[in-house]
Amino acid sequence: MDDDLDSLGVPPSDRKKLESMGLTSLEQIALLTHKKLGMRRSKANTIIRRARNILAHRHVRSIEVDDDVIRVEMTSLSRPVVTAVLDVVGVYEAPPGAASMDKEDDALVLRRESAAFDGVVEHARVQREVLAGGEVAGRDGQRPLGEDEVRLFARERGFDGFWRQVFKEIRGNEVMKQALSVSLFSTFREPVHTIVIGEPGSSKTLAKEIIERNFRDVTTVGANTTRAGLVVNLATGEMGALAYSDGKVVLADELDKIPDEDIEHCYELLSNGRCSVHSAKVHEEIESHFVMVSFANPSSQVFRDAPIRDIPLPPLLMSRFALIVRTEAIDRDTRHDLFRQKFYGGGELQEKSALYNQWVELARMHQPDIVASGEAVESYLSGVNDLVEDHYHTNLRRDLRMGDYIRRVPQAIARASFGDVSDETLAAAEGLFRASVESWR
Repeated sequence: MDDDLDSLGVPPSDRKKLESMGLTSLEQIALLTHKKLGMRRSKANTIIRRARNILAHRHVRSIEVDDDVIRVEMTSLSRPVVTAVLDVVGVYEAPPGAASMDKEDDALVLRRESAAFDGVVEHARVQREVLAGGEVAGRDGQRPLGEDEVRLFARERGFDGFWRQVFKEIRGNEVMKQALSVSLFSTFREPVHTIVIGEPGSSKTLAKEIIERNFRDVTTVGANTTRAGLVVNLATGEMGALAYSDGKVVLADELDKIPDEDIEHCYELLSNGRCSVHSAKVHEEIESHFVMVSFANPSSQVFRDAPIRDIPLPPLLMSRFALIVRTEAIDRDTRHDLFRQKFYGGGELQEKSALYNQWVELARMHQPDIVASGEAVESYLSGVNDLVEDHYHTNLRRDLRMGDYIRRVPQAIARASFGDVSDETLAAAEGLFRASVESWR
């Protein structure tokens, strides 16, 4: 029994609390809810999830997955083990009625009951890869999959599979999810910077938390840091977060609060990773190559009749972002489903398999070739050129810097599947550019 608590990796204080409650096995913990553990909700959920993951991996022999049926062969069909398996394949995250469940011999069989079963299928495929490759890298101290296994995992899912799964807790806002994923797959020397502008309570914070929790080499910049200066604090002479973020993804909250004098320093640093800072207290040449993912509120806190007028930052700074996305309001039915999920205690942010971080890190080293046809390239360039012509003098400021972005965005999309830039890749990139612009209409 003690080995079970050792495998959870909990600190001594939490271990004593579990033992004082008579909890000494994974089976006991797997059946609990966070309320019954008497701990902070996030900590309790982490312990329960870890217990279920370990228990499921101990007892699952094989997983067969197709679009409508999932069959899990197990060494035990006890209630704790079934609970653990249902959790790791995502049944508890799906809306009620997504799947039906039967027990057949030594197997648990899940069948499609609604479109929400797609999420369960994706979870099951991840777990199948875990079994096929041994174990997954990550937060439970398990070994990483090999590069070939990660590439297979990525190619089976592609760019669409990545953004749909990583940001699945966010309802709607597909343009935002795609834009953030493009940034993650871009490189630090050729970054795709993205800014998301939305009203308070419009999933910006959730998107930031998903990236922060599931990916490494991330620098998180809060509103206080933004106000003090991202590049340099001229009042104190201290270097800001961007100066120390070489080789990182920078998550910058409330970019609309950035001081005017700091905006000037951001221009070149965002463009080419270098800038000069000269003031009474500071004389520095800064070199820092990073990917910026920023979030901001509209200038009036809410969008008015012409949302493009509520972009809170100057056009020249906007031109440094390849993608400028406005968050969208979800429709009534989707909001109702979200409220139902919250009411029943669902919808909490879930840690993703560490495979997704492996995927991104390995993909950044892939250099796609351009294999698209000449006709597709010309059509793509013409379409982006139209966007520049239409928005050169607007707050979106699409200008000659698009010459860099038109290459980097399709490359990032291609990296997601370790592929090359094809006709289809260019169509996806142009669609994303257009959708990001049209979100401001």
